[in-house]
Parts: sequence; structure tokens; C-alpha cells
Amino acid sequence: MVNTQLKILRVFGPTSAEVSAVLRQARADGCPGLRLLERDGEFAVCVQVSAPNRAMAEQYCDKWVQKLNAKFGDDVFATGETSLAQATLDLLLQKRKLLVAVDETTGRILGDLLQPLQHSEAVFDFGTESYAHAQHQRQIKVPAQLLKKFPGDVVQAAAGRALSALQVTGADFAAAYMPSTVGQCPFVLICDRHGAAACALPPDLNDASIGNQILDLLRRRLQGLRLTDSCITFRPGKDHPLLIVSEAGRERGNTVRFSLRRRTPATQEADHTADFEPMMDFDTAEPEMPPETPVSATRTLHTSAIHRGAGAAPDVSATGPVGTIQFETDLLTQPQPNTDPLNIETAGPQAASTSRRRRGAALDTGTVSLYDDHEEDRAPAPSILDEEIPDFSAEIDPEALAAAQAADEADAAAGRTSTAEDFTRAATRLFSEEDEAELAAAQAKAERRKAGGTSSKRRERPETSEAASIRNRSLAMIERTERRRKRTVTMVLVLIVLVILAGAVGLWWFFSHDLGTRPAAKNYGTTTYDETAEAYLNNALEKRPGVTGYLGWPGMDGTLVYAAGTEPETNEDGTQTELVRFATASSLDLDSPGNTVLESTGDTFSALAQEDVIKDNSGFTLYLESGTYRFKIVSVYYLDPNEEGDGAFDLYGSTDLSNYYDYLSFVAGIQARSLWQTDVEIGDRSHFLTVTSHTSEEGVLLCATGRLIEEEESAALDGASITATEEPLLTALQYQRKNQPMPTVSSLLSASVDRYAQQSAASAANRNNAQASEEEDSGTDLDSQIADMQAQTDALVASTDKLLAGLTDVAGSSNATESDLNQGAEGGLPEQTVTVDQITATPVPTETPVPTEAPASDSASDSASSTEPPASDSTSDSGNSESAGSDSGSSDSGSSETPSGGETINVTMNGTAQTMDLVQCLAMVAQNELGPNAPAEAYKAQCVATHCWILSQSGYPAVSGTTPGAAALAAAQEVAHVLVTYNGQVCFTPYFASASTGTASAADVWGNDRPWLQAVDSPYDQSVATNWNTNGNSSGTARFSRQTLLDRIKSELEIDLTDVDPNNWFKIISTNQYGWVSKIQVGPDGNCVTVSGRWFRENLLARQSVDGRSLRSQCFTFTFDANLDCFIFDVYGYGHGCGMSQWGAIGYAQNGWGYQDILLHYYPGTTITTY
Repeated sequence: MVNTQLKILRVFGPTSAEVSAVLRQARADGCPGLRLLERDGEFAVCVQVSAPNRAMAEQYCDKWVQKLNAKFGDDVFATGETSLAQATLDLLLQKRKLLVAVDETTGRILGDLLQPLQHSEAVFDFGTESYAHAQHQRQIKVPAQLLKKFPGDVVQAAAGRALSALQVTGADFAAAYMPSTVGQCPFVLICDRHGAAACALPPDLNDASIGNQILDLLRRRLQGLRLTDSCITFRPGKDHPLLIVSEAGRERGNTVRFSLRRRTPATQEADHTADFEPMMDFDTAEPEMPPETPVSATRTLHTSAIHRGAGAAPDVSATGPVGTIQFETDLLTQPQPNTDPLNIETAGPQAASTSRRRRGAALDTGTVSLYDDHEEDRAPAPSILDEEIPDFSAEIDPEALAAAQAADEADAAAGRTSTAEDFTRAATRLFSEEDEAELAAAQAKAERRKAGGTSSKRRERPETSEAASIRNRSLAMIERTERRRKRTVTMVLVLIVLVILAGAVGLWWFFSHDLGTRPAAKNYGTTTYDETAEAYLNNALEKRPGVTGYLGWPGMDGTLVYAAGTEPETNEDGTQTELVRFATASSLDLDSPGNTVLESTGDTFSALAQEDVIKDNSGFTLYLESGTYRFKIVSVYYLDPNEEGDGAFDLYGSTDLSNYYDYLSFVAGIQARSLWQTDVEIGDRSHFLTVTSHTSEEGVLLCATGRLIEEEESAALDGASITATEEPLLTALQYQRKNQPMPTVSSLLSASVDRYAQQSAASAANRNNAQASEEEDSGTDLDSQIADMQAQTDALVASTDKLLAGLTDVAGSSNATESDLNQGAEGGLPEQTVTVDQITATPVPTETPVPTEAPASDSASDSASSTEPPASDSTSDSGNSESAGSDSGSSDSGSSETPSGGETINVTMNGTAQTMDLVQCLAMVAQNELGPNAPAEAYKAQCVATHCWILSQSGYPAVSGTTPGAAALAAAQEVAHVLVTYNGQVCFTPYFASASTGTASAADVWGNDRPWLQAVDSPYDQSVATNWNTNGNSSGTARFSRQTLLDRIKSELEIDLTDVDPNNWFKIISTNQYGWVSKIQVGPDGNCVTVSGRWFRENLLARQSVDGRSLRSQCFTFTFDANLDCFIFDVYGYGHGCGMSQWGAIGYAQNGWGYQDILLHYYPGTTITTY
């Protein structure tokens, strides 16, 4: 049996002659079954291919459709039954654009095409907001200044009117049709915010054709496609457009159009193109043009159809050449239409065979060809598919096909029918190569099946050798393919199972080993660091066997401390994981002095031998379950544990220092060997902690001994005062490797003892004589000191007055908008991923953990939003704090107790770590962030963003909330189970107070890209946000002293700009389209460093303004004021700028947007998921 596949390509733009030329070339290249339909300028190119099975027919049909699609390019607007109006409507719905007509004529033309289509009222107003609206209709007119500038220019006048319609209605596109006038052909025009496009028309088009021209021009503008030759683009009020009908347009005007006549009755095929008669059949040879004859007064069109069966000769008695379009009067009797949908008219198997022979070799003189084009002596033209599509019907004669059909009918009558899948697999692999042995076995098996299963009627029917060979070959291919398919399916299933198992193991390992957020070294010495380290240690105590403590450093990453005897893990490559463990028992809690030793199995602390490293790490802190112990380093030295003789130092034996002689020997020994002079005083009964680390020198350890800071002693570290010791005592092994003699150890130890004794005596004398010294110094020098201090104070006041001159926004005053920068953009993007399935699978906790103190306000540096979200007081929507973790939230955490039922969430609310009711938590945060008067949709968007942000963090992320009102509670209740997801994973959804005119991407802020954190428009912030723009001429947060920045740049970047013109200190390298600074150069060319805009704002300029504050966003410009000796910054927006603008969300909500629209706008590419 022969299967036929039909596919349709919808084209608009070229003329019928251009389309016919492409199809004739395709037919010459070997494409079968081409037909062309046309209606109102729309062309339907029908590609019909026949093959032994459906799969092969679809494959070859798709290939020809792809090649034709490439030929027509941008003129293809759809496939199948999609009309141009439907395709344009779908684009408008997808892009959420609104179309209006400038006048009633244009609106009627478009309305006739769009009104029957579903959802057309969502993208076309049908005049309700434009020409049919009494007030708006009067406002839609050509601007007077445009008429004055372009007198008599019809195109500019139409564009001006369309632009006026856009401004009045707020639409995205305006359409206009202008009939022909004196000196101007008729044209259609589309205008948007970026310009206008116009297309010239022939003068004889009907309304449907004109409407299609408008929709095609709109389609091309929406997709950014190439316009036709008759189109131009211009700027309304700027250019002088010249619009003429192109040659293609002139041809189109003279082209006879063919109406599509319905067959009676209509077929039931899925593809309704079969319901129309073809305009032209390209399945036949190139027709010979008939002689010119006068055209009758009344005429209609029809296509000469050629009906022939399998093997039948062409009907040479037809009224005209094959495929020629002819005219006839309406009074003549029309031929009976073909009502049988299965009666598909093709050129038959002879056509393919003849075409192959024509291209392969010259025809014999006596051969009668179905396509007699008198080209026997001409070399055949090469086909683009000569090596691609096999000729499956070239060698099968009609008798063999008839015999196969009869055999199929006999098998069906006897109940031995084969499935369609068997024939599909056989025909698809009909031309595959195979091994001779496998083919022979398959043929033998087919013969046995034939001998035992065929009926007597089938055995009596003769079968040609060619047909038998094809059948045996097909059956062999079926068996071979079935085995291959089973193997492939099995391998795929095994691979999927392995991937699932690997993922499950990975998730289990992650959740069982994840310890939460590691303390950041830059926060060392703060409450944030202590609380983070304690939380990290608590997690490690539960999940890591052997862990007893955590060792933190101000300039290095901290490390977990394990119990004595803990062995490091061995990696797959045979290496061991480094760890720090107790080498001796702890003496930190004893009343008597002692030394505790921690040893590293690797070279963790070997860098302390470098000067820059020891200056940044002049102390450390040990966190244990029993308490926190802070140390100042007194000595860093080399140690050979196996050394004997005078230079030996028994570190591991010097743990109990209750004996004063042992204590003195230990102190003298570490000071004599110290590589650095730390100037840290050592008392008479101090406690010590020594950490040891391997070095690059075999057998030599590097030791760092710290003294425990006393209760009333300042914990501030002074690394800058550390200097190198001239001749420290090294190990005997080091002297031997350097070929140097070892100095006299006793003399070095004696000198060390003397220094310690003098230091102790001086400290005691200072303490005893402090009061007396103060009284003596208060004599005659007191008046001079007071005078000097007064002079310094006066100079400082005068300098401050100059720096603060003209400021109305000064930190600490009653009119200050905020006290400090809450660093909402601090920290990196979270790497962990949370799926919706994990959220739904997480059990509800049965009891609330014991509340713990949360980080201080500056610990919320990894929170989602920036400094000033739109919370309010009773009179205005003034800014409140930043997002989760801000320091201005209410302290009423007691209202967040976990109820008996409902979903819960882990947060640190207003400083207390707890498990809260989800709805209550989201409502409190939304109330605190947006204030009491925000729109409901803005509350909902804030609740969803807060929920996703909390889920993307680890542990108990810090948020701030206040007692929610009814509106916030209702919003939280409605969206409690709504999440923003990307590829099935919960998104990290930061938010901030306000944007400039748009937001920044994650790459602009954090340096790492996220597909849903891109820069988008935020147009309402400017009109609704407070503190949207801050300028150094009035706000202290945007004014920076030149001297302050000079010192800051020198200390942070080691660049001295003393002799450089301040106008050359900074240069913005790159910004995004909304002005957010991505890169900025510090220093002049040749002596500069390029830093990110975020680092410039949050590090270099942090708290450096004239009133101790920071820039409110990284969207800024700057100038230098020589009179003030200050840099004046002009800043737009408030916060880090990435994600959802809270003021922008309020603006969108006030303009009718729903919360889903707001979230999908600020987090593009995401999906709103409800679980």
C-alpha cells in the first residue's frame, strides 16, 4: 500500500509569480505533489509525498517543507491551517501587546479579520478606546507642528495621527490605512514607540487583502523580520519618507486572484486544505503556454485536473495542457468535484521512475515518457535530492502493486493482517545496509513463514522476484530493528536509574554534610561572626563525628577542630584530608597557667611565616561548647619535635605551667624563637594556645602561640605594629641545611628571660604609678595641652562646617532619612538548589527550637533587599528598612509563635531564631517592608518573593517583621503556597527598595549570572518612590571629602593619588542600560585598578561620606567640587538593584498589574508554581 502525507506552508509577502517560480524550481529538483492555493494575498503551499508507509512519507515531506521554508524565509508565517490573522493574534497575545486603529475605516478592516478569532478582544480594542471613544476620538489627530514641518506629506501625517493614538490610548501599536491621493499611492502604516513602518499597496485590493497587509506588517515588526520591498521605516516627525509601489507590488496589482471554492461535500480529513481546489498543480510537467486568445467578458477560473489510475496513460484528450490555468464562463457546466477524500491525484509511480531515468541517462528514442518535454538529447539537471531520497516506486510495476494489494486483502480475510507498526519499521529501513548472513537468515525465516501461513489463494497468485525480495528484506529489517530498539530502551532505562540513584545519593550526602553558612573572615571580631561560628559549630557537632570546636581567624578561613586521636579521611587518590585536632588536653578552663596545643595534619597555618599574613592574622578565636576563647599571638616560630641538645624545645610537654620555672622557661623559649616582634605583653599567669602546622621543610613545624585575652582587656588587634625579629632562634635542622653554625642557645634564652623580666617590671610599675603620673603631668603642661586640644577642636569644627555646607540631609539630625547602609547586596549568590518536591516532602516540625539570639543588624548582609523599601508612616509612603534582616523592623517577635497547625518555616525573626507559622511570617515581613497602605497585589508579590528568598537560604535566615494588618494577612494567606521557580527549582528572589528606570542583573551586582535575574524596566519608581534621587549638593550620603577618599584609596588599593588631579581619580568603565555601574576605574591611566560598582559602593566608599554614610545605590554619576574639596555624587534608586523593586511593584499594582505579572516581570523566564 502507498501512504500519502500532506503538509502546508503558509506564506505572505511575495507575488504569485515569485511563489510559482520557487515551486517550479522545487519540482524540477524532484519534489513531488506540489500545489498552490491563494486567498487575499495569503498563499498555501501544499507538499504531498507518497511512500510505502506513513513514517517514510512524513520524513520526506518534512525535508521538502524545510527546504521550501528556507527558500521563502521571513515570508513564511505559519504551517497547517493557521491563518495570517491567527498567527498575528498569537504573537500579540504572547508578547502582551495592544493594537488600536486610528480611524473607523482601518478598525472595520481589522475587525472583520480579528473578530471571529478567540481572545482577539485582549489585543485589539475594536475602537472602544480609540475612534469609537468620543473623547479619545477628538484627541487622535495630526499634531499641528508636524503639519507645519511636513506640509502635504500624507505619510508623515498618518504617522503623526498613529503616534497620537498611541499616546491617548496607551497601546503598543497603532495601525492606519490611507487610500490613494494625488501624488501618493494607497498604503498601510504601523506605528510603535520606536518608529513607524509603511507599506505601499496596489490600488485594486479588497478589504481582506488590505487587512492582511496591515497584519503582515505588524507581524514583521513584532518579530523584527525583514520587511518587503514595498515597505519603508522612518521616524515620525524626523524623516521625510518616500513611499512608492515596488516592481513586486506592481506585479501583485496585476495578478489575477483565485478564490478558494469549497468542495461539496467537505471531506473529514484533519487537514482542511483538501477542502479547496488547487490554484495550480505543480505535480505535472511545465505546461506549454497556449496561444493568446481574447478574454471573454465574463469568466471564472478552474484547474484542469488529470485523473488517472495506477499505470494509466495520461489523458491526452484534455481541454488544454496539463497544469495550465484556464478561464471559462460561469454559464458552462462545471465538472463534477472529487468527493472521495481517498482519491488522491498524483503523477503515479511512473512519474518518479521516469524522472530518475531522465536524470540518470538519456532516454531511448522509442520510449514514451509521461513528461514529454523534448529534452532527450539534453544532459539531465542535477537534483538536490539525488543522493538523499530513494526511489521506492521506480521499479515496481502496476501488476506487482495489484498483486500485493490482492494478497493484503486475502490476508485480511483470513485474519493474518500485519500491524501498521510492522510496515512502518520495514519501510523506514527499506534501504539500510545489512550483513549478508543476517539477510539470508531473515529471508529463510520469511520463506518458512510464507510456506506455513499463506492461503491457497495467495500461493496460486504469482509474485515477481522483485516484490518477493522487497518483502523479505523488509521483514529482516523489522526483526533487526526490534532487537536494536529493545537494546536501546534497556540502556536508556538503566542510565536513567543510575542518574536517579546518583542524584539521590548526592542529595543525601549534601543534606547530611551541609553545615550552613561558614563565618566570613571580614566579619571577625563582630557579634555576627561569633553567632555564625557558634551556629556552624553546633551543626558540625551534630553531623561531623569527632568535632569539638571551631578556630576562627581575622584574615583566613576558619577551620573545624577535632578531638585528639581523630584520623584524617583518605581520598580516592590516596591523599589525606587536612584537619586540625587537639594534640594535648585543654588547659583553658584551669585556674593555673597552661598551654594547649592544636596540630594541623597539613600546612594550614604555614603562611603565618609571611609578614603580610601575620599582620592580618595577629590573633585568633577558639569556639568550644564550653565557651569562646580569644587570643593575641605572642610568638611564631619553627619547631623540630625530634630535636635534641641545647636547641630542643618540648612543646608538647609544656602544658602544665603552674610551676613558675616551667612558665618562665616556656615564655623565654617561644620569645627567643619568635620570627616576629608582636609587642603583646605576657602576664605572670597567662593561658596559652599553640597551633602547629607542617611546612615545606621536612621535619620542621611552624608554631603560633597566642595568649588568652583577659576579661577586662581590649580584644582589638594591632597587626600593623608587628615587625620582623633580626635573629630568631631556628631549629638545628634548619641551620644544618643552610650550612650555618647554630648560635649559643643559652645566651638567647637568657636575653629572652631578661626582656620578659623587664617587661613585667615595667608593666607593674606602670600600673602602680599610673595615678601618680597623671597627677604629676597635670602641672604646668596642663594649660598647654588644653590649648592644643582647643586649637585642634576649632580646626576640626571649621573643616566639618565646610564639608557639611549646604546639606539638608545629614546623618544624626532629625531630617536624616536613614542612619547607615544596610548592605543588602552583600554576599554571593546561594549555590544550593531547592525543588518544589523537596518543599512538599519536608515534614512539619513538631516542636519549636529553643530561641537563640540572632545576628545584629549588620549581619543581614546577605539579605534579599536593599536599604529603603517602601514602608510608611501614617502620612506618607516613606521608606522603611531593607529586606530580610534589616535593622529597623519591629521587635514584636512574640506574635510569631507557631500555631498548632499549618505550614511552618525556619527564620530568625527580629533577632530570635524560631520556627514560625508560614502565613504569619510572610504577613509580618510584607507589612514591615511595604507599610500599611500598599496595594493588595504588591503585598502578594512581596510575600512570594520573601518566601522564595527564605527557602533559598540555609539555616534560619534573618528577617524583620511587624504586626501585620488585615490586608497583609489576607495576601499572605492567598499566596502562601505560591513559589517562583525556574526549571523546577525554587528561585533566589532578592528585592530592594527602588530602581533608577530599570533594575540590574545578578552579573552586574554579584558577578555571577542567573537567567532569571536580568535587568528589566521599572518605570514607576521615579514617580512613587521616596529618596529616589540623592545628590551631594543636599544630602550628606552622596558627598565625599577628597582627603578621606585619598586616604581610603591608599589603604585599600595602595594607590597614592596625592599629586593627581581629583577629576582623574575615577572613571566609569561600563554601565547597564539603566545606569547601574558595572565597572569603575580608580586612579589615572597607568596607575589604576578597575573594580566592580558593587565593591566601589560597599567597600571603598562604605561609611566614608562626610556624615559617615554610604551611597544608596551603585547607579550614580559624580563630579568634583573644588570649592568644597569634595566629590559630589548623583545617585538614583535605593538598594543593590537586583530582582524586584518594591516601589516598582507598588507602581505596577496601582496600574492594574496582578502579583503574578509583577513577579514574572522582575524575574523573567520563571514560572509561578502552586504546590
